[in-house]
Amino acid sequence: MLLSLILFVLVVLYFFLPYFINGDNTFENEDFEKEIAAFNDAPLIIDQPRIFNPFVFDPNTISKVEMLDLGLSEYQAGMIVKYRDAGGSFDDEEDFGEIYSINDEEYQRLAPYIKIPQKRQKPQDFAPRVSVLNPFAFDPNEADSATLKALGLADYQLANVLNYRKAGGLFRTAEDFGKLYTIDEVVFAQLEKYIRLPAPDTSTFTKDKPAIRFEIIEINSADELSLQKVKGIGPVYAKRIIAYREKLGGFYSKLQLLEVFGIDSIKYAGIVDQIRVDSTRIVKLDLNYSGFKDLLQHPYMEYYLVKSVFEYKDRHGQFDSVADLKKVDLVYNHLYQRISPYFIINKKGKTN
Repeated sequence: MLLSLILFVLVVLYFFLPYFINGDNTFENEDFEKEIAAFNDAPLIIDQPRIFNPFVFDPNTISKVEMLDLGLSEYQAGMIVKYRDAGGSFDDEEDFGEIYSINDEEYQRLAPYIKIPQKRQKPQDFAPRVSVLNPFAFDPNEADSATLKALGLADYQLANVLNYRKAGGLFRTAEDFGKLYTIDEVVFAQLEKYIRLPAPDTSTFTKDKPAIRFEIIEINSADELSLQKVKGIGPVYAKRIIAYREKLGGFYSKLQLLEVFGIDSIKYAGIVDQIRVDSTRIVKLDLNYSGFKDLLQHPYMEYYLVKSVFEYKDRHGQFDSVADLKKVDLVYNHLYQRISPYFIINKKGKTN
């Protein structure tokens, strides 16, 4: 009862006390009042779109600093550089607009300024070449763009060779050259006997100083301990590689290691000769029977891309082949090359 009485008094004081207290509660401060007036008179500020400073540029060669000067964000510029470092290139202006970090409005703003010196013919539109090559002896580790051009390689093929080397890749055998995805069997068959690679230098090796040999590790089956046998890969990188491998379903190219957090082109160059990739170990998703969430969990499949895949199935029915992915609205050539190794087609459906 005492507590109730105290509570009642407090409630009464709360409501009626202001009427018995004299005083001016206004805050007199001319500077403060001026600031309030200035704030009220100020125009409403609406978020403005990114300000671009467009100039003519080639997306295949523009530097990161120049991209920032152009008006792209740090994230956008980084995505483009990473795409190019992984062997990607822009065959035409439309390919630049397919970069996920570039929205339609930004692409329309920059499209008139994109100038690619010579549009490269895309691999899927390129017929097997038989008589256009002009083969002569060459070293794929040393040949410059002019030499590769003189051999008869297309622009997209020589760009693939140069980007592979730039990322730290090394051709140790003639067969390594034929493994590039842009070098088909017909082209390789014509060039194979002209490939000249220097013999390993054994002059500095003696009985007292044997040659250093590394164990070649297959990265799609290696566990953490096996990966740590690679000089340059410790426990942290081993865990990161395996974690990313599980998300992907497996690696189909050594260059995909550049997508692992912390592995840059310098570290990649130090480990590339100590590893190999068995792409037959890739765990693949069935395009016709995988669920929306299953596709969305793959690192290469963003929400709108998965949505576009399912919209295609709604309109056309099941996929007849993995190549039908090229018909999906958001799948451009380089993206198809990137995602196609992770899919299979099962027309008969699941069997339990």
